[in-house]
Amino acid sequence: MGGDTLPGEAFFSEKIPFYSALAPAIPTKLPIEARDGGIYQGFLLTWLYLGAIKRARAKSLPRAWILIALMLFVVAMAADGVNALLYDLQFYNGLENIPHLYVPTLQLRLVTGLTTGIAFAGILLPIANYFLWRADDARPLFENAKHFLGALAVGGIFGLLVNSEMGLFYYPIAIFSAASVVSLLSIINAVFLLSVFGKTAYATTWRAALNPLAAGACATVIELAALSLMRYALLGTVTLP
Repeated sequence: MGGDTLPGEAFFSEKIPFYSALAPAIPTKLPIEARDGGIYQGFLLTWLYLGAIKRARAKSLPRAWILIALMLFVVAMAADGVNALLYDLQFYNGLENIPHLYVPTLQLRLVTGLTTGIAFAGILLPIANYFLWRADDARPLFENAKHFLGALAVGGIFGLLVNSEMGLFYYPIAIFSAASVVSLLSIINAVFLLSVFGKTAYATTWRAALNPLAAGACATVIELAALSLMRYALLGTVTLP
Protein backbone atom coordinates (compact mmCIF):
# COMPACT_ATOMS: atom_id res chain seq x y z
CA MET A 1 0.00 0.00 0.00
CA GLY A 2 1.07 3.59 -0.50
CA GLY A 3 2.28 5.82 -3.31
CA ASP A 4 -0.05 7.61 -5.72
CA THR A 5 -2.05 4.48 -6.53
CA LEU A 6 -5.37 6.21 -7.16
CA PRO A 7 -6.12 9.35 -9.21
CA GLY A 8 -7.31 11.31 -6.19
CA GLU A 9 -4.47 10.40 -3.85
CA ALA A 10 -2.03 12.98 -5.20
CA PHE A 11 -4.69 15.66 -4.59
CA PHE A 12 -5.13 14.55 -0.97
CA SER A 13 -1.36 14.52 -0.46
CA GLU A 14 -1.12 18.09 -1.76
CA LYS A 15 -4.15 19.58 0.00
CA ILE A 16 -4.19 17.79 3.36
CA PRO A 17 -1.17 18.77 5.51
CA PHE A 18 -0.92 15.56 7.53
CA TYR A 19 -1.64 13.18 4.65
CA SER A 20 1.96 12.69 3.55
CA ALA A 21 2.98 11.94 7.13
CA LEU A 22 0.37 9.19 7.44
CA ALA A 23 0.60 7.70 3.95
CA PRO A 24 3.80 5.96 2.79
CA ALA A 25 5.45 7.84 -0.07
CA ILE A 26 6.25 4.59 -1.86
CA PRO A 27 4.28 1.32 -1.95
CA THR A 28 4.82 -0.57 1.31
CA LYS A 29 3.93 -4.15 2.21
CA LEU A 30 1.47 -4.79 4.99
CA PRO A 31 2.99 -6.69 7.94
CA ILE A 32 0.97 -9.87 7.28
CA GLU A 33 0.48 -11.85 4.08
CA ALA A 34 -2.93 -11.43 2.43
CA ARG A 35 -4.50 -14.80 3.27
CA ASP A 36 -3.06 -15.06 6.78
CA GLY A 37 -3.92 -11.46 7.50
CA GLY A 38 -7.42 -11.97 6.16
CA ILE A 39 -8.03 -14.82 8.59
CA TYR A 40 -7.08 -12.75 11.63
CA GLN A 41 -8.71 -9.58 10.33
CA GLY A 42 -11.94 -11.41 9.48
CA PHE A 43 -12.07 -12.87 12.98
CA LEU A 44 -11.60 -9.54 14.77
CA LEU A 45 -13.99 -7.72 12.42
CA THR A 46 -16.66 -10.33 13.11
CA TRP A 47 -16.10 -10.16 16.87
CA LEU A 48 -16.46 -6.38 16.81
CA TYR A 49 -19.52 -6.63 14.57
CA LEU A 50 -21.15 -9.13 16.93
CA GLY A 51 -20.45 -6.77 19.81
CA ALA A 52 -22.15 -3.97 17.91
CA ILE A 53 -25.31 -6.06 17.38
CA LYS A 54 -25.25 -7.35 21.00
CA ARG A 55 -24.47 -10.98 20.16
CA ALA A 56 -20.82 -11.21 21.20
CA ARG A 57 -21.69 -13.43 24.21
CA ALA A 58 -23.97 -15.90 22.39
CA LYS A 59 -23.08 -19.50 23.27
CA SER A 60 -24.77 -21.48 20.51
CA LEU A 61 -23.34 -22.24 17.10
CA PRO A 62 -24.90 -20.50 14.09
CA ARG A 63 -27.95 -21.95 12.37
CA ALA A 64 -27.23 -25.13 10.41
CA TRP A 65 -27.28 -23.54 6.96
CA ILE A 66 -24.99 -20.75 8.12
CA LEU A 67 -22.64 -23.26 9.73
CA ILE A 68 -22.46 -25.16 6.44
CA ALA A 69 -21.65 -21.90 4.62
CA LEU A 70 -18.88 -21.17 7.13
CA MET A 71 -17.39 -24.62 6.58
CA LEU A 72 -17.50 -24.05 2.82
CA PHE A 73 -15.53 -20.83 3.34
CA VAL A 74 -12.76 -22.87 4.98
CA VAL A 75 -12.87 -25.42 2.16
CA ALA A 76 -12.63 -22.62 -0.41
CA MET A 77 -9.56 -21.20 1.31
CA ALA A 78 -7.93 -24.63 1.41
CA ALA A 79 -8.67 -25.18 -2.28
CA ASP A 80 -7.23 -21.79 -3.19
CA GLY A 81 -4.15 -22.57 -1.12
CA VAL A 82 -3.61 -25.91 -2.88
CA ASN A 83 -4.03 -24.25 -6.27
CA ALA A 84 -1.51 -21.56 -5.29
CA LEU A 85 0.97 -24.25 -4.22
CA LEU A 86 0.58 -26.10 -7.52
CA TYR A 87 1.06 -22.83 -9.39
CA ASP A 88 4.24 -22.00 -7.46
CA LEU A 89 5.71 -25.47 -8.01
CA GLN A 90 5.84 -24.93 -11.76
CA PHE A 91 8.72 -22.50 -11.25
CA TYR A 92 10.96 -25.28 -9.88
CA ASN A 93 13.08 -27.36 -12.25
CA GLY A 94 11.38 -30.56 -13.30
CA LEU A 95 7.94 -29.48 -12.05
CA GLU A 96 6.95 -27.18 -14.91
CA ASN A 97 4.06 -29.37 -16.07
CA ILE A 98 2.16 -29.56 -12.79
CA PRO A 99 -1.44 -28.51 -13.59
CA HIS A 100 -3.33 -25.81 -11.73
CA LEU A 101 -6.82 -24.40 -12.15
CA TYR A 102 -6.08 -20.67 -12.30
CA VAL A 103 -3.45 -18.03 -11.65
CA PRO A 104 -3.59 -17.07 -7.95
CA THR A 105 -4.21 -13.44 -7.04
CA LEU A 106 -3.72 -11.46 -3.85
CA GLN A 107 -7.34 -10.35 -4.03
CA LEU A 108 -8.58 -13.94 -3.94
CA ARG A 109 -6.17 -14.79 -1.14
CA LEU A 110 -7.55 -11.86 0.86
CA VAL A 111 -11.19 -12.78 0.20
CA THR A 112 -10.73 -16.44 1.16
CA GLY A 113 -8.79 -15.35 4.23
CA LEU A 114 -11.46 -12.89 5.36
CA THR A 115 -14.30 -15.39 4.89
CA THR A 116 -12.32 -18.04 6.76
CA GLY A 117 -11.78 -15.54 9.58
CA ILE A 118 -15.55 -15.04 9.72
CA ALA A 119 -15.92 -18.83 9.84
CA PHE A 120 -13.41 -19.09 12.70
CA ALA A 121 -15.35 -16.47 14.63
CA GLY A 122 -18.65 -18.26 14.02
CA ILE A 123 -17.27 -21.56 15.31
CA LEU A 124 -14.74 -20.48 17.95
CA LEU A 125 -16.60 -17.67 19.71
CA PRO A 126 -19.50 -19.82 21.00
CA ILE A 127 -16.92 -22.18 22.53
CA ALA A 128 -15.00 -19.28 24.04
CA ASN A 129 -18.22 -17.76 25.36
CA TYR A 130 -19.15 -21.06 27.04
CA PHE A 131 -15.91 -21.00 29.02
CA LEU A 132 -15.81 -17.25 29.62
CA TRP A 133 -19.32 -16.01 30.42
CA ARG A 134 -21.55 -17.03 33.32
CA ALA A 135 -24.80 -15.80 31.76
CA ASP A 136 -26.62 -18.52 29.84
CA ASP A 137 -27.01 -16.77 26.48
CA ALA A 138 -28.23 -19.70 24.39
CA ARG A 139 -28.85 -17.64 21.24
CA PRO A 140 -27.08 -18.73 18.05
CA LEU A 141 -24.15 -16.50 17.20
CA PHE A 142 -25.63 -15.92 13.73
CA GLU A 143 -29.37 -16.50 14.02
CA ASN A 144 -30.55 -15.39 10.61
CA ALA A 145 -29.46 -14.19 7.19
CA LYS A 146 -29.39 -10.57 8.36
CA HIS A 147 -26.76 -11.28 11.02
CA PHE A 148 -24.71 -13.42 8.64
CA LEU A 149 -24.84 -11.04 5.69
CA GLY A 150 -23.95 -8.16 8.00
CA ALA A 151 -20.70 -9.91 8.93
CA LEU A 152 -19.96 -10.54 5.26
CA ALA A 153 -20.65 -6.88 4.46
CA VAL A 154 -18.23 -5.70 7.15
CA GLY A 155 -15.56 -8.04 5.81
CA GLY A 156 -16.28 -6.90 2.26
CA ILE A 157 -15.88 -3.22 3.11
CA PHE A 158 -12.60 -3.94 4.86
CA GLY A 159 -11.41 -5.93 1.86
CA LEU A 160 -12.20 -3.00 -0.44
CA LEU A 161 -10.17 -0.67 1.78
CA VAL A 162 -7.19 -3.03 1.63
CA ASN A 163 -7.55 -3.54 -2.11
CA SER A 164 -7.74 0.23 -2.71
CA GLU A 165 -4.02 0.38 -1.82
CA MET A 166 -4.44 3.98 -0.69
CA GLY A 167 -1.55 4.99 1.51
CA LEU A 168 -3.84 6.80 3.95
CA PHE A 169 -5.23 3.43 5.04
CA TYR A 170 -1.82 1.80 5.47
CA TYR A 171 -1.16 2.50 9.14
CA PRO A 172 -4.73 1.88 10.36
CA ILE A 173 -4.86 -1.43 8.48
CA ALA A 174 -1.35 -2.43 9.59
CA ILE A 175 -2.14 -1.70 13.25
CA PHE A 176 -5.50 -3.47 12.98
CA SER A 177 -3.76 -6.47 11.42
CA ALA A 178 -1.33 -6.77 14.32
CA ALA A 179 -4.17 -6.36 16.83
CA SER A 180 -6.19 -9.05 15.06
CA VAL A 181 -3.38 -11.58 15.46
CA VAL A 182 -3.15 -10.87 19.18
CA SER A 183 -6.94 -10.98 19.62
CA LEU A 184 -7.47 -14.40 18.02
CA LEU A 185 -4.52 -16.04 19.75
CA SER A 186 -5.43 -14.42 23.08
CA ILE A 187 -8.94 -15.86 22.97
CA ILE A 188 -7.62 -19.32 22.14
CA ASN A 189 -5.10 -19.10 24.98
CA ALA A 190 -7.71 -17.75 27.40
CA VAL A 191 -10.03 -20.68 26.64
CA PHE A 192 -7.15 -23.10 27.11
CA LEU A 193 -6.20 -21.59 30.47
CA LEU A 194 -9.80 -21.51 31.70
CA SER A 195 -10.28 -25.16 30.79
CA VAL A 196 -6.99 -26.22 32.40
CA PHE A 197 -7.83 -24.48 35.67
CA GLY A 198 -11.52 -25.47 35.63
CA LYS A 199 -12.80 -21.89 35.59
CA THR A 200 -15.71 -22.26 33.18
CA ALA A 201 -18.47 -19.61 33.20
CA TYR A 202 -15.98 -17.25 34.80
CA ALA A 203 -17.12 -13.71 34.09
CA THR A 204 -20.30 -11.69 34.45
CA THR A 205 -18.95 -8.40 33.05
CA TRP A 206 -16.27 -7.36 30.60
CA ARG A 207 -14.24 -6.06 33.53
CA ALA A 208 -14.30 -9.50 35.12
CA ALA A 209 -13.33 -11.02 31.78
CA LEU A 210 -10.16 -8.94 31.65
CA ASN A 211 -8.25 -11.38 33.89
CA PRO A 212 -8.49 -14.45 31.63
CA LEU A 213 -8.20 -12.33 28.49
CA ALA A 214 -5.10 -10.60 29.86
CA ALA A 215 -3.62 -13.98 30.78
CA GLY A 216 -4.34 -15.15 27.25
CA ALA A 217 -2.71 -12.00 25.84
CA CYS A 218 0.41 -12.55 27.97
CA ALA A 219 0.64 -16.13 26.74
CA THR A 220 0.26 -14.86 23.18
CA VAL A 221 3.09 -12.36 23.56
CA ILE A 222 5.34 -15.11 24.93
CA GLU A 223 4.42 -17.45 22.07
CA LEU A 224 4.98 -14.83 19.38
CA ALA A 225 8.29 -13.80 20.95
CA ALA A 226 9.42 -17.43 21.04
CA LEU A 227 8.46 -17.92 17.40
CA SER A 228 10.31 -14.74 16.43
CA LEU A 229 13.44 -15.90 18.25
CA MET A 230 13.24 -19.30 16.56
CA ARG A 231 12.88 -17.69 13.14
CA TYR A 232 15.81 -15.37 13.81
CA ALA A 233 17.94 -18.29 15.02
CA LEU A 234 17.18 -20.28 11.85
CA LEU A 235 17.09 -17.55 9.19
CA GLY A 236 18.63 -14.45 10.70
CA THR A 237 17.47 -11.35 8.86
CA VAL A 238 16.72 -13.17 5.61
CA THR A 239 13.43 -12.02 4.09
CA LEU A 240 11.22 -14.85 2.88
CA PRO A 241 9.64 -14.43 -0.57
